[in-house]
Amino acid sequence: GTQICWCVSAQWLEVQVANLTSPQRWVQYLRLLRESIWPGGVLPKFPRPARTREQKVATEKQALQSLVGVLPDFVVEILGVNRCQLSWGLVLESLQQPLINRHLIFCLGDIILEFLDLSASAEESATTTSASDTPGNPKRMGVSP
Repeated sequence: GTQICWCVSAQWLEVQVANLTSPQRWVQYLRLLRESIWPGGVLPKFPRPARTREQKVATEKQALQSLVGVLPDFVVEILGVNRCQLSWGLVLESLQQPLINRHLIFCLGDIILEFLDLSASAEESATTTSASDTPGNPKRMGVSP
């Protein structure tokens, strides 16, 4: 019984991670990031006003509810709502640490750059393969452009 539950939840988690890290999702994440930094493609003239403590607490509660809502019902039933909120609360709390945030941003940046480089390399190899027979082609001579 427990092993079947574990296999099902591991499979569910694998599918969710694959979905959340798909190229379409990365495009969506980058668009959201761009829009949050440059709304409408223009930098704001004035910084946003500082949020009050009440606003921060309300946002945290809303985030916890949203994150618990992402979990399948059987996980919430097994762990209980309080444990799920506590777990997600620890995740949110850890994301408030500047060192962890910096490391996370660098790791995500590396992943994105690696993904974009692989995509660009695949496209480049497809276009340069037909041009490799051209005399004077820098790639053919072993010279990078």
